[in-house]
Parts: sequence; structure tokens; C-alpha cells
Amino acid sequence: MKHNASVVVFLAYTALSSCALISSTSDPAARVTVGGEPFLISQLTESTWTASAAGIARPLPYNSANKTALLLAIEKISGCKVTDSDYSRQGMQFDAQVECGKPTEKAGTRIIR
Repeated sequence: MKHNASVVVFLAYTALSSCALISSTSDPAARVTVGGEPFLISQLTESTWTASAAGIARPLPYNSANKTALLLAIEKISGCKVTDSDYSRQGMQFDAQVECGKPTEKAGTRIIR
């Protein structure tokens, strides 16, 4: 019985590992550093991008400097302008709604794509 349980655990672990590999290759995430901490930025939907801590899951820092840096990183990686953002998953993830196709305006300068 003990041997069968070990086989089941091994097979479950192998199946979950395979899913993780498939998931990570089909949804590449960009790695950025904000405030000395590594983050992963990835696209959830056509207009939604997300940032989460790289490595061990942990709450994201709630300060304006880090939030601004994450917003700028999402804009740079997505090539779109962030129109709305919020923390989700009890502070473990930062979500941003983006709008593409319109010029990004920064400090009075218009960037035309």
C-alpha cells in the first residue's frame, strides 16, 4: 500500500509539473526589477496585463513609487497606455487595463506609432 501511494504522488507531481511547463511556454512573462525586487509581467487578456512577484509568491509593496514603476513597466512591455489599475488576489498581484492603438502621451510629448 505504501508503494502505491508513492507512485500516485509521483504521477500527480509529474502531471502538475508538465502543466506548469506547458503554461509557462505558452504564456511568456517579462522579468523586471522594481525597488530591488524581481517581478513577472504577463498578458492576461487583450487589454489586461498583470504583475506578480517572481519566485515565491508574496504580497506586493503598496507604495506609490513601486506602483508607478510597475505601471511604467507594463506600458513599456505592452506598448500600450495603462488606463486603470488595481491590486488583486489579496495584494499578491497588480492588474492593469491597457488601451492600445492610441498614441501614448507623456509630459506633453506625443509618441506616434
